[in-house]
Amino acid sequence: MLAQKKTRQYALPLKLEPYRDEGPQGYLLRLAENNLLTTQELTAIGISFDYDFMLNQGILVSDGIDPYLHRQMAFISMLWQSETRVWNTQYARFCPQCLAESGYWKTEWELNFYDVCHHHQVWLVDQCSSCGNKLKWNRTQLSRCSCGSILNAEHSTACPANMADIANVMSAKILQQDNSTLPLVLQKTDVEQTQRLIRYLGNYMSLAAGKNPLKMRQAGDLNHSWPVTSLAAEVIADWPNAFHNALTQLEKQNRVDGRPSLNEVFGQAYHYVFKALKEKPFEELRHQFELWINAAWKGGIAKRNKRLTSTLMKQASWVPAPVACDFLGISHQRLDLLIREGTIEGETHISEKGRKFVMVRRDNLQQVKDHLFGLIDMTTVGKLLGLQKRRMRQLLTLVFTDAKKLGTTTSSPWAVSRLEVNRLLELSINVGYVSIPDEGCVSLGHVLRYWTWSNEDIAGLITSVKSKEIIPVNLLDTVPGIAAWNFKESELKNWKLKNQNGMGAWLTITQAAKILGIKQQVAYELVNLGYLQSEVMPKQAKRGTRIRKSIIDAFNQNYIFATKIAEAMSCSSRKVINHFANFGKQPLSGPMIDGARQVLYKREDISDLLGKEI
Repeated sequence: MLAQKKTRQYALPLKLEPYRDEGPQGYLLRLAENNLLTTQELTAIGISFDYDFMLNQGILVSDGIDPYLHRQMAFISMLWQSETRVWNTQYARFCPQCLAESGYWKTEWELNFYDVCHHHQVWLVDQCSSCGNKLKWNRTQLSRCSCGSILNAEHSTACPANMADIANVMSAKILQQDNSTLPLVLQKTDVEQTQRLIRYLGNYMSLAAGKNPLKMRQAGDLNHSWPVTSLAAEVIADWPNAFHNALTQLEKQNRVDGRPSLNEVFGQAYHYVFKALKEKPFEELRHQFELWINAAWKGGIAKRNKRLTSTLMKQASWVPAPVACDFLGISHQRLDLLIREGTIEGETHISEKGRKFVMVRRDNLQQVKDHLFGLIDMTTVGKLLGLQKRRMRQLLTLVFTDAKKLGTTTSSPWAVSRLEVNRLLELSINVGYVSIPDEGCVSLGHVLRYWTWSNEDIAGLITSVKSKEIIPVNLLDTVPGIAAWNFKESELKNWKLKNQNGMGAWLTITQAAKILGIKQQVAYELVNLGYLQSEVMPKQAKRGTRIRKSIIDAFNQNYIFATKIAEAMSCSSRKVINHFANFGKQPLSGPMIDGARQVLYKREDISDLLGKEI
């Protein structure tokens, strides 16, 4: 059986208890000095700043006597082992006055970016005035430099008040004190997050910041850290005004032509806020960054940036086109049309590279949204479509089947869903504009004014545009709405001829009967029984009922006459009816059912008995 390997325990002659606010490196140096050892020798025999080690060695007093000491040592031990970048292991810093008063090395002095003593409001010292060298941790005496000079005698100079405030924050974080009185932007951060925020504000808010300002190889050197801490202290002291001003100055310095993106102006200073500082304790920083964008930024913002778009919609005076499109639920082309017609106030900017940036005012977007999806009166519809009031009155119920009166009297105004008007306007949204119609082309406005087309013809043309049976070639930029549609004159005349011969989108009952191969009286019966849906055209005494061609196609798909089946099977209609009756299949309509002249079946009821060719 193998013997278990035992860890050798070393007993020091003097076991020194750490002070509550004593730093790990300072404690180890004091422990080594009192036991006539060096810190390297302590490490060699397995002694380190470890809470469990101190418990096992009996270095700490009972938890019941000093619970705060145990809590603090456990916290510092955890930071010392897991958050190495928190600590300044490069050089030793100290306050000469504190060192003379206490005789030990305080925890705050060992933190990166703790550059001043908040008790005496003086700059820390990290360089011996006698030998001129930086103070290292591998010296043999705590209160003396490696050259033998007494550190208590070093001269210290006063520091700015806001630097002392930052140092006070660092001290509160490392000593786990109350955070309620700290600056708002630092109230929820821990030690490491506080240092990260200082590094961000002190580097990125500088106009002289390099490409990668957060990579500080000499963060432990006071000469390198104090400019960063000083700038961060200025920003935090006047939070958030100083932060907003710093962003404005950075924008002016890095301004480019056109409508630049946040990435083009701020680079990593923008990405770092939402990537490296994405934890909840940094929400105040992100909030203030977004507020500045709302108030001052006029550049472009990518549609994929969901973090910013929600905030922009709540507070920004001007919002980018993608944000407005998302809010209104419309396309970019439709937004351009609303801007051109004056419904939405917008600005369009073109950069030197030809990129287009559109910004719109936010304050009337809700009103516009209500307008887009609400009801509008007939006069407004006419203006949007570019139709005169009289023509609009004639075409209203022909074009908009859901048009309704807003009252019970004959003088009550008509209203139409704005959504239906939008759909009509969007039919030509991707069509280009011309100032003068091309040769051989004519606009719908010209047809309305000079051609003798009936209202049914105009409504049929609009329906054909909806079904893409005929497509405008371009739009006339001097005319609003659908009146701007330009067609090839030859195509319009051919469409009109087809429409008259029953090949257009709208059919008379006589034309529908010919297409179905039935008598006119049977067609009227189908309309009266509801199998063919028809629409009544106003002010038409004899030819006032029309059937859409699509209704005919749908009828043939859903129904079939017994005569058609008999013709395909080369037998009589009576034989077909008896044959289906043997299988329990009954017709929908016929002489014995509703008095109709022809027997009608629903295709799905007899599909299993029909051949594929029928």
